[in-house]
Amino acid sequence: MARQIEYDPLALQETMMKVFWAQGYAETSLSDIESATGLNRRQLYNGVGDKRQMFLGALDDFSALAGRRFLAQLESDEAGVADIETLLRTFLELALTPDGPTGCLVCSSSQEEIASDADVASRIDTYFDRIRDAYFNALRRAVNRGDLALTDAQVASRAEALFGTHVALCILGRAGRPVEQLKRMVDQALEDIA
Repeated sequence: MARQIEYDPLALQETMMKVFWAQGYAETSLSDIESATGLNRRQLYNGVGDKRQMFLGALDDFSALAGRRFLAQLESDEAGVADIETLLRTFLELALTPDGPTGCLVCSSSQEEIASDADVASRIDTYFDRIRDAYFNALRRAVNRGDLALTDAQVASRAEALFGTHVALCILGRAGRPVEQLKRMVDQALEDIA
């Protein structure tokens, strides 16, 4: 009987997520995943599934990670305009990291052919809705506290605009657009809130 290879499933998930995040679905080969994880195809297939299953898991892991890191504060009861500004300016800082901007795995994946897969599309839509809803929550909380004077329709339209800015910053930051251009986008988005 063949001996089972021991590995940490959480470390494996994180490694696969990082590979897909760096390279995208189409550019990631099974050899890349083998090399990064130290496991062979058979072990990967038996433990996780095929490349598509690995990618779906990576999208789920990224959505959870990015949700905690970037969206949780906007989703809180205390959220407001300051939290929106902090998040958008964080994207500017990330665009300047020495290792280069990594962008958003979900945003990048939405531009790939794999996005037409129903399970992938569902995950992308769910995460995009979460981004929009997080901005909506922060704006709604600010209105309820009297920090902003906006109608329900204005809250909804500004949340959509902030969602668009958020996604654009992730994609354009990863593409290496000049930070000054990204900064102008952030400044305009913040000016448009009031």
